[in-house]
Amino acid sequence: MSSRVPITFDRYLLYSETKEYLHKVAAGYPDLCSLNSIGKSYEGRDIWALTITAGGIASASEKPAIYVDANIHAGEVTGSMAALYLIDYLLGNYGTDTSVTNLLERVTFYVLPRINPDGAEVYLTTPHMLRSSVRVWPDDDTQELPGLHRADIDGDGKILQMRVRDDNKGEWKVSSKDPRLMVPRQPGETKGPFYRIYPEGYIKDYEGEPFTVHKAPWGLDLNRNFPSNWEPGIPGGGDYPAGEPETHALVRFIVDHPNIGAIQALHTAGGFFFRNPCKYDESKMDPQDLTATKAIARQGTKVTGYPDVKSPNSATLTEWAYEHRGIIAYTTELWNRYERAGIPLEDVRDKSDPDKFPGEFEEISLKLLEWNDRELSGKGFIDWTPFEHPQLGTVEIGGWDRKFCVQNAPPHLLEEECRKAAMWIMKHAAALPWVNITDIKVGDIGGCLKKVTAVVENWGYLPTNITNKAVQLKVVEKDIVELIPGPGVEITGKPRHETGFLEGYISGTRSPAKSAVQVSWVVKVSPDDSPPPSVTVEYRSQRGGVIRKTHRLKRTTPGNDRHLTKPDQDT
Repeated sequence: MSSRVPITFDRYLLYSETKEYLHKVAAGYPDLCSLNSIGKSYEGRDIWALTITAGGIASASEKPAIYVDANIHAGEVTGSMAALYLIDYLLGNYGTDTSVTNLLERVTFYVLPRINPDGAEVYLTTPHMLRSSVRVWPDDDTQELPGLHRADIDGDGKILQMRVRDDNKGEWKVSSKDPRLMVPRQPGETKGPFYRIYPEGYIKDYEGEPFTVHKAPWGLDLNRNFPSNWEPGIPGGGDYPAGEPETHALVRFIVDHPNIGAIQALHTAGGFFFRNPCKYDESKMDPQDLTATKAIARQGTKVTGYPDVKSPNSATLTEWAYEHRGIIAYTTELWNRYERAGIPLEDVRDKSDPDKFPGEFEEISLKLLEWNDRELSGKGFIDWTPFEHPQLGTVEIGGWDRKFCVQNAPPHLLEEECRKAAMWIMKHAAALPWVNITDIKVGDIGGCLKKVTAVVENWGYLPTNITNKAVQLKVVEKDIVELIPGPGVEITGKPRHETGFLEGYISGTRSPAKSAVQVSWVVKVSPDDSPPPSVTVEYRSQRGGVIRKTHRLKRTTPGNDRHLTKPDQDT
């Protein structure tokens, strides 16, 4: 086995570095992985997919598979590093760690660390923040419009906030508990100072107030461009579903790999899992599919601490995965600075609105600043610093480092987030079907005729169809078992039987699951002496995998009708 390809998880890799690492991994572990481009981004960069599974007779496409992608949103680069951590963990621990070894023997991992290489490159190499694709949308002339445009005007490499003193119209004031914290001005307050807060930037065609504050020109959201519940006007959704090259490549890849039964999309931030259903109430989702979705999520909660949350979003990858393909899928929102600061998720969700809960907002913000001072040595918040603005005069620039404190983990905390994600993904993969041919028996009928009987079992949590939704949508073919005759053997009936699907042990809590099937054939064995006769039983399931077992037969000699076989051989 090749030595581990060096990589550290204390910084965020550029596209060229990610590409170089993936190529080194593919070259260093040829028996475990292969690298392919699934398509090109808007600017022509390759979208790389690494296929990881242990060798053997069953190819990658013949095993149940989990698909993992990251960084479809330009700035959510923690997910990209978590995907690389997963690669390093699987390859580095195969052969020494039992759980990793066993999983790679029976499961295929498709890992796509950077779906949106164009946007991530802008995010990592410039002060700008953007949601997704670099294609300017919906308008291509935003930068020419009068008004405030975001820019790094003080040259510190960050686009922060500007606070401008305005004792008449100012909506904010300095907290009496911490001079860094801005809190809302309350009704009737007249004793300043008061401030207005703007994004850091310049003002084009400035003629005094009022002026428009423009958003960044990149309005696309690639994770609102998937076909499920897409409609014109969905925020960031693009011109038509799967119309962007990145989303089109993902949809094509997943459709072309029918063995995919699990999907993990790595995002930031928040510290929870988005799950299905999205557009309708849970009561309308297939009960077993919902049970499985929640039960698998609970396994993720055990290793990450993250809760599962019903997704409110439409036209996302994970919604499409279930609604159109019947795949159990999660959007994992990594990194939660509130949790690090000891602030419960429900408080963030319910009490962090400065207009509705000004007191609670101030307390939450103070806890964040205390955490910043304690764990980040004060580097997460940039103190307000005077600056002579070309249009506004004296302003102060400061605020949270939105890139590497708010949206992504600070570099020294990155590896911990990556490990959480890898452990969660392995839990999800472990729930996939696990098909085995457990027994082959041969009995003599008379003369040269023999009866071959095989038993096939699913030892996995999920059924071989993964979900009832997949059956309803008719996107998964029924499982098939076939007897393949070797030299000197002839099948007298149908060699192939459609078996339906094998249930997983998810179905067995009230009564034993129908997780096994028994199939028989009649064969005729040639009476000549060579070569030794054999048969191979092959079970084919699109999402449950392909398993084969060869059984050697003994010819029946005159006057001896006993059941004579040789030991089974797995192939």
